[in-house]
Formats: sequence, C-alpha cells, structure tokens
Amino acid sequence: MSKQKLRAIYKELSDKIDTSQEAALFEVKELKADLNELQRHLSGRKKTTDLQPEDFLRSAYDIAQHLRDMQKRREILAEMQDTAAETEAEAYLIARGAKLLTRPVGWHFQTSKERFLLHAEDSVQAATKLRKLLSEGKRLKRPKKKKK
Repeated sequence: MSKQKLRAIYKELSDKIDTSQEAALFEVKELKADLNELQRHLSGRKKTTDLQPEDFLRSAYDIAQHLRDMQKRREILAEMQDTAAETEAEAYLIARGAKLLTRPVGWHFQTSKERFLLHAEDSVQAATKLRKLLSEGKRLKRPKKKKK
C-alpha cells in the first residue's frame, strides 16, 4: 500500500478519534450541567425541574460508548503504525544488504572487514542500528590543505 493511502487512513482514524473525543466532552459538559441542576433542585434552591432520570443514564452510556470507540480506534491506529514501521524497516534492511539469519538469530550486516549482529527480534531497532553504523562509516576525513 502506498504511503499516501496510509497517510489518508491515519488521518481518517485520527479525525474519527477527535470527533469521538469532542462528542464525549460535550456529553460530559451536558451531564455536569444536568447534575448541577439536580443538585440545586434537591437542595431546595430550585423549586421545579424538567430533568428526566433517563437523561443521566443516556449521557453516561454515550460517554462510555465514545470512550470505547476512541480506545478501539487508537489501538487500530497503533497496530497499523507498528506494522508499517516494521515493513519499512525490513525493506530498508534488505535494500542495504542485511540478512535475517537463524543462527545466530537476528538481522546481520556484513562489510568487507566486519560482521554485525544488528538485532535479534525487532526489525525497527535493527534498521535504526544499521542507519547508525552506515552513517558512522560514511564520515570521511577531509584531506588537509597544503600550506604554501
């Protein structure tokens, strides 16, 4: 799947999470206002009220539903990001010549002089270590300028 499609999916999930959060916050504010009105009514400061007992239950249920929805979408988003990061890391490792070996277990990178065990299980950490190794190896010393 292309990065553009993944970004669109991530954005859509994030937008739905934000919408659920805003709806839950609205319900919390409404429930708080209803509870304040009920408190005034029960303490005798307000003589009549038009509150229905079902309103409290409905608000609490809506808050719980929005929270469940947010949690579920956050979990899905986190799983998708982890999978995308692993796939990208594996592609990077393979493109740079690293190999996944079974003995010793893990990602291996071999240069003409040395052999490195990058990481045993996590391809993301292995790719990070390989990037660090390659960046260290690419630092060339500048030739000294000739003095006249």
